[in-house]
Amino acid sequence: MKPFEYLLVLVSIIISLSIADILTSFHRILRARQQIRWHWHPLVAALLVLLAILEFSWKFYRLGRIEVWSYYGTFLLLMLHLILMFLLACAALPDTAQGLSDLAAYYEQNRKYFWTLFALFALSAVSVNLVAALPRATLPALLLSAVPNLLVAGVMLSLAFVRSNAYHSGCILLLLLVMGLGWWQLGLQ
Repeated sequence: MKPFEYLLVLVSIIISLSIADILTSFHRILRARQQIRWHWHPLVAALLVLLAILEFSWKFYRLGRIEVWSYYGTFLLLMLHLILMFLLACAALPDTAQGLSDLAAYYEQNRKYFWTLFALFALSAVSVNLVAALPRATLPALLLSAVPNLLVAGVMLSLAFVRSNAYHSGCILLLLLVMGLGWWQLGLQ
């Protein structure tokens, strides 16, 4: 078994569990739709998480083949990224009846944890991308390419601490637009 094939199994399992958690939570929300006070913030935030997971899955086709992941230290960095991905997926939507009744209240109670996790996930993605590209690119070029992702992580972190509903609405839509534009051009390479 080649290192990529070994990694692919573990990565696929964690990606699958992450997607399954979001979809299961969404299913519970849909089943209890009559008793729910709806709010769009947690739903769009969960969509952002789902799309980020799918983006990682899409990019791993290329990233996973790089030899650097066959070393234990870099493998641990990749595992940290996957663990953050799973925790983020679990935090995206409520899992229990307590969180199901009012999505706005759930979002407010979960805001700091969720957006801090998302910012950490974005920062770990920067680290994974830097490690993957390091053998082929210069350090200044790598750092310059990380700036947009660092700005996205900064916006996410600000959402953990700013309580304004209007600020959250604007930032969530901005993140959806910025991340969507980035995803639009992805291709298997």
